[in-house]
Amino acid sequence: MIQDILALREKGFSFRKIAKELETTVGKVQYCFKKYQEELQQEGSEDTNQMDDAALIPEIDEKAIEEEEGKKIETEKPVEVIKDVQVHPLPAAYERDEVMLMPRTPNSLYVYWETRESTRRMIEHQFRAPWHELKKAIRLYDVTALLFNGHNAHRFIDSDLPEMTNNWYFHGLSENRTFIVDLGIKTKAGTFFSILRSNPIDTPRVKEGMEGQYVEAVYKWQTGQSQEPEWLEHFSTYSYYESTK
Repeated sequence: MIQDILALREKGFSFRKIAKELETTVGKVQYCFKKYQEELQQEGSEDTNQMDDAALIPEIDEKAIEEEEGKKIETEKPVEVIKDVQVHPLPAAYERDEVMLMPRTPNSLYVYWETRESTRRMIEHQFRAPWHELKKAIRLYDVTALLFNGHNAHRFIDSDLPEMTNNWYFHGLSENRTFIVDLGIKTKAGTFFSILRSNPIDTPRVKEGMEGQYVEAVYKWQTGQSQEPEWLEHFSTYSYYESTK
C-alpha cells in the first residue's frame, strides 16, 4: 500500500485524494506515510541509498492542495442517485396495425409491419382458416402523381411472404417516383385481399438539378393557365362532386 501512496504523492495527490483513489480512509493513508518516514529516518545511518530515495519525494504544500480539493468539491454538482428503478425490456410487438414504408436508396425501399391480434382474428373469421395457414403477400404500387384509390396505380408488384416475416426490401425501383405498399392475403383463387396500407414514399432524385416530373403542369396551374391540376391523373370534378352529394 505504501508504494501506491508514494506514487500518488509524487503526482501531487493530497491525502484525501489518495484515500479516495485507494478506497480507504485519510487516517490510514497518513498513518502509513508517517510510519514509512519514521522507518527511513531510523535506517538512514545504515543505508544512505534509502535516504536518497526519500529525498526524491517532492515537498508538497498540503494546505494549498486541501484548499484546492475543497473548492472542487464545492463546485461539483451532487450526483442524484436513483434507487429502485425498474428496467422494462422492449416488447417484441406493440399490438397495433401499422405498415411503414421508408426509402433505403434511390432505387430501393424498406417496409416493416405489425398487426393486432384482433385484426388477425377477424381475417381468420373472414377466410375460415387459421392465420398461420393463410398465404400472406405485399403489393407495391407505383402511384406517382395519382389520387390513388386502390385500383388506379400505374403498376404494381406482388411479393409472397414467408410465414413469420414482418419486413421486406424492394430493389430495382425507379428514382423520382411515389410508392405505396399494401399488406394482404392471397386467396386460393389468386386474388389479393388488402388488410393494411402504408404511407406513401418518394424515391430520391439521383441527378443534381433533376426536376419533378410535372413541373410544367404545376406552373401552368399556379399561374392560371390551367383550370385543373393537370399533373393528377384520373381526376374528375364531376365524380368528385357526385361523391359528396
